[in-house]
Amino acid sequence: MKKEILVTGASRGLGFCFVKRYLEEGNRVFAGYRNNAGGLKALKQEYGALLDLVVLDVADTASVEAAVGEIKELTNHLDIVINSAGIHSDTSFEILEITNLDDCSFVYNVNAVGPLRVAKAFLPLIRNGNAPKIINISSESGSITWSGRVKEFDYCMSKAALNMGSKLLSNYLKEDKISVLAVQPGWMRTDMGGPNADLDPYETAVKLEKLFQSIKDLDTPIFIDNEGQSIPW
Repeated sequence: MKKEILVTGASRGLGFCFVKRYLEEGNRVFAGYRNNAGGLKALKQEYGALLDLVVLDVADTASVEAAVGEIKELTNHLDIVINSAGIHSDTSFEILEITNLDDCSFVYNVNAVGPLRVAKAFLPLIRNGNAPKIINISSESGSITWSGRVKEFDYCMSKAALNMGSKLLSNYLKEDKISVLAVQPGWMRTDMGGPNADLDPYETAVKLEKLFQSIKDLDTPIFIDNEGQSIPW
């Protein structure tokens, strides 16, 4: 059965690769982007009506609500929502004495609150979905148990907060039979991951698409890696 899918942060990196992969499988995709559609325009020319480009800034409630209104004109349900939008601050990789902690609040807004903002606004459409899933792209950097880093306060703390938000969402939506996952995709060669990373983002999207399809049990672990294995909080 073909699915109706929303992807945020869809203009680049893993988000873009998710859009491409789901289109290749014949699904309908709503690609949320903030201010530059980039390569999505070429995908639109190739896939036509299967792809809708939607301005959606996860850090702005008005933008998210406008996107809901636009998408409601096109569909009455969403089967999968992938919250892929994420950022580092400009000084994230500096040591504590140099990093600008005032940048943290915007990173938290995008990385931790943004997915909740999207889930809240799109919940009526998600509730109408077929075995619906909310997938939050997290990171092993959000694992307190595994933490060994000495920098990236903004990013690591935002992902830990996202993991808690994912757990709360899972608790809240369990009676609605909506799966919620916080997924560590791996270190990828994207703008954020850099050219020396281990994984290709498109190959990762292909792998994760299959993984998401295989998860049907609401009692599976929430915080998982790209093999579906549980990661400690």
